[in-house]
Amino acid sequence: MNILATHVGSFFLIVAAVSVTATNNEPHSLPRNLQDSSPCLTTCDPKDTLKAETLQKCVDKCFEKGFCCGNRLFGEDIYSSNQMLSCANGCEIAFYSSKVSECKGHCTAGRQVCQYKHPAIPDAFDLCNECECGKWPATNECAYGCEQAELFPEFYQYTGGDTSCETEDIPRFLFGGQSNMEGHTEQARAGLFDELVEVVLRKGSNKKDKLKEMEGYLNLAIESTPGSSEMEAKGVYKLKKYMKKKYFMKKPYEKAVCSWTIPPNFVNKLDCERPVSPTACGDNYGPELIFAHAFPRKKSPLKNKKIGIIKVALGGTQIKKNWMKENIGKEQNYWQSMVDAIAASKGSIEAFVWFQGENDQFHDGGPESYLENLTIFVADIRQEIFKSSKKFQSAEDIPVVICELGNWIYDIDTTIIRAQRAFVKNTANTALVNTGVNKNPKKRLSQFYHFDAASMMIIGDRVAKAVAKLLND
Repeated sequence: MNILATHVGSFFLIVAAVSVTATNNEPHSLPRNLQDSSPCLTTCDPKDTLKAETLQKCVDKCFEKGFCCGNRLFGEDIYSSNQMLSCANGCEIAFYSSKVSECKGHCTAGRQVCQYKHPAIPDAFDLCNECECGKWPATNECAYGCEQAELFPEFYQYTGGDTSCETEDIPRFLFGGQSNMEGHTEQARAGLFDELVEVVLRKGSNKKDKLKEMEGYLNLAIESTPGSSEMEAKGVYKLKKYMKKKYFMKKPYEKAVCSWTIPPNFVNKLDCERPVSPTACGDNYGPELIFAHAFPRKKSPLKNKKIGIIKVALGGTQIKKNWMKENIGKEQNYWQSMVDAIAASKGSIEAFVWFQGENDQFHDGGPESYLENLTIFVADIRQEIFKSSKKFQSAEDIPVVICELGNWIYDIDTTIIRAQRAFVKNTANTALVNTGVNKNPKKRLSQFYHFDAASMMIIGDRVAKAVAKLLND
């Protein structure tokens, strides 16, 4: 019971920050000029990128007003302050706006939820890290930031990147799900990714010493065990062949692109595609990071090709209520976001990867009906991909990978995991990716509800192997 309370309580503290909807004292939609009626995958324009020094000019004005907020680009104030978008967040949004009213429109929309994803900003604004959501102060600090940004010529010049909607002709993969598909690898231990990569790529040290040092770092992560730390250290070391310091630590990986669309009700626009990096499409990253580096080197018909990952994910979601077609049009249903992503791909999707199920474990009827819901949902996704593509003879030919839930759920109840296994066993052209459940303690991954940096890298490689095998078969 204590384990359940610890896990479940912590889990819902986090997912609450991404699943609360609008309050009654704010409008429910963005201004019309912020809406986009046709699904489109654009390329992010690197020229339209805000620098920390530019943002600081506006942040200084926020300090003068007495607002307490930091510069996210300097690593300060990662979470927005005072249960709403801060003055500094308003400054940041102003850079990606063409006029003040547009900026304030995003501030208004952002104040309705506990996590807000601006279409042009890779990192979402987490408004309620450990605070109570749904209580919005009258003072709109964000709007004040919009106003102060007018004082500087660098702001309100945003062009919006490529607006021609000429989608690059590359093979793509649709990734969907909840928080572990989003990626929150810094929660178990901040800085763990950098520590592991630095050890793996260090010259002059032997394998044994590197494994021991990595195990030490991994043992400091939340919910780690000696067995999981040993397993993860070995797993990360095997990924050395995919690691190039300039791509992992410094520069984005130009041979793969990703986008991350967080689908709240009031944003009707897909995220743009940017080169893959540890922070390009996640917080910090999901399975897409290693997948992007590993998949093109796996034996498959797409070997050595540039690829794209279209990620549509939102934490704290249930499959039937939030994702299934039968509930389209209802509050907090995101089926249309999946349909838009598929349509915008222009027939380039090669496979579908689904990583979800934790929240269904804790809702009445969720575990018992998960197999049926998953079967219907995947069939509908396959049908949408089939309609947009000419590369498959039938919808059943589309490869589907299901990421199994991890150890923390296994310790509570195995119903969802058994449903996932049954689905793959009974459905053609599907594969199951193990995310750590094993009777042998030395073969398990992290027990934390959000996988740590090492676990997520290993899972990403397993997804790449599974997709490659399905494509070969």
